[in-house]
Amino acid sequence: MSFRLKTVLGIALIELTVMAVLIGINQFALGGSAATQLYQRAEATARVFANTVADAVIATDLATLDATIDMAVSSEDLTYLRVRNPSGMVLSQGGVEAALAAPFVRDASFDDARKDHVIDIDLPIEVEGTEFGTIELGLSTRTVEQELAQALYSNILIAVIGMSLVAVFGFCLGTILTQQLRWLRQGALNIARGNLASQIKVKGRDELADTAKCFNYMAQTLARDRGILQDQQDELLAKRARVEVLVGCLRDISQRRHTMEVPDTERPDEIGDMARATVVFQNAMKAVELARQEQQRLISAFDQVEEQVAIFGEDGRVLFLNAAFRSFNTELLELLPDKFTLRSFLETGLKQAAFIGIEDPETWVEEQLRRSHGLPHEIRREPDRILLTVQSYVDGIGTVLSAKDITDLRHSEHQLIHASKLATLGEMATGVAHELNQPLGVIRMASTNCVKRIDKDKADLEYLRSKLIRIGEQTERASQIINHMRIFGRKAEGVNSPFDLRDSLQEISALARTQLHTLDISLTLDLPETPAIVLGEKVIFEQVLLNLISNARDAIEASEARKGKISITSVFAADEGHVIEVRDTGGGIPEGILDKLFDPFFTTKGPGKGTGLGLSISFGTIRDMSGTISASSEEDGACFRLVLPDAGPGLQTLGQPAA
Repeated sequence: MSFRLKTVLGIALIELTVMAVLIGINQFALGGSAATQLYQRAEATARVFANTVADAVIATDLATLDATIDMAVSSEDLTYLRVRNPSGMVLSQGGVEAALAAPFVRDASFDDARKDHVIDIDLPIEVEGTEFGTIELGLSTRTVEQELAQALYSNILIAVIGMSLVAVFGFCLGTILTQQLRWLRQGALNIARGNLASQIKVKGRDELADTAKCFNYMAQTLARDRGILQDQQDELLAKRARVEVLVGCLRDISQRRHTMEVPDTERPDEIGDMARATVVFQNAMKAVELARQEQQRLISAFDQVEEQVAIFGEDGRVLFLNAAFRSFNTELLELLPDKFTLRSFLETGLKQAAFIGIEDPETWVEEQLRRSHGLPHEIRREPDRILLTVQSYVDGIGTVLSAKDITDLRHSEHQLIHASKLATLGEMATGVAHELNQPLGVIRMASTNCVKRIDKDKADLEYLRSKLIRIGEQTERASQIINHMRIFGRKAEGVNSPFDLRDSLQEISALARTQLHTLDISLTLDLPETPAIVLGEKVIFEQVLLNLISNARDAIEASEARKGKISITSVFAADEGHVIEVRDTGGGIPEGILDKLFDPFFTTKGPGKGTGLGLSISFGTIRDMSGTISASSEEDGACFRLVLPDAGPGLQTLGQPAA
């Protein structure tokens, strides 16, 4: 439905409503007035007729009543007329027979009379207060009803004419008012079809004209914005094409095609940023590929080395095992999941008895897990292998564990140490023989004197007793010398156990004095009274002490000093541990060789006088005992300083493998 039609119908509806209201008011007013007048007329007619026939009723003059009634009903409006006496008997009547035949019912209002189109009314005939009868009459309402119908017809005709005029006027007005709207509608359709250049006519100065102007401005704005959007769309499409090229480059780079050249890196916009980011990604992928290749080379290299290597991540799970580790631990690895931890490896090894000589498994496992300082540690593996392990923590990676089978090396070292002991004993043979000659000479002299006294029969019991006591003392002295040499000459067992440093220092000092006494070299020992328990192999540690004393002896002899001195001082339970210092007066160590002193096969002795392994083995022995050994040069000689950790009652584990 068009706006114009809506306008016409709206105006017509308003006019119809107004006319209906007016007609209703008019009909109501006209009908009410006519009904009231007619009802009043009926009452007045009845009253006049009652006065007229009062005498005839009193006199019962029926002829007069009939004549009067005939004359009254001759009027067109009077339908019937009836006179009754007080008892209700009809004295006279006249009019329409049908009305007279119907029962009389008084009409209370005009609306009641419209049912039969007759106003039925009665009135008593009274003279001076006395009722002589009743008059009943019926007054026709048809004339009034016809007038009302004619008035309604006239009103409706006027309303139709008025509505027709209003419709014509509304149509013309709607046409004028909707013309601008039609132009707006056509302009909107043109814009909807994409014709943003469409402009509509502007006519008048009313609100519709202002709307038309706004519409034209909107169309111009849309056309301008459409051009901007089109340019932006073209630009975005071009950028999209370049982005697709860069995405293709990223795809190729991710597939390890690193040699391609990335375009658009010189552009100053976001495409250039993306291109430069692609170059960064390309370089990162190159670095990743190089790292992967390097990792593969490292893995291959690790697989080629004889040492066992295992890497555990920050979460404790295994990251890498080289071929040597997998080969040596094949049986254990078959019992473990793919991502096992170092703890599960150690615990499984203990359950399978792969680690031997462990007295307290739980404590041993915790100690192994805490090893992250990079110091070597020996572990015995079933059946008779010795592994030197190094465990270190690397930031960003985790725990790196390496192990090397040093069984043969340990056997060789023990043989070398034993040979060194025998060589030392050989060097000490002269001094030992001299020391043994003294008690033997005393024993020979005492026994000879006893024999002479007996032969001369001059021997008394007290004399013989004193000689025998002296013989026993000298025999004990010789026994101690031989026992020291026997203990020193025994082979190492390869098992760590706690021992007191004082015993080793006293025994080695006593053994060394035997030889040094013949060389005019004194040896002093300063020992605290408190015990100092350390963990290690006592025989090998004593060889370290003897090596240091032998080196001090050689240095003193080489310095051609007339009288040399070797001193051993010790401080137990210091802040850093148990400290032992061996000093000599052999002239000191040259500054240039201090950093090479513990290197294997390095020696300052002439050919055939030294192998260069003594200090190197000593360094390894002290290191395996979790201690340190260092050398320094003093005013008149050298000082070797040993620091060993205390192995109190909580750490004394008899039979623990050599560390």
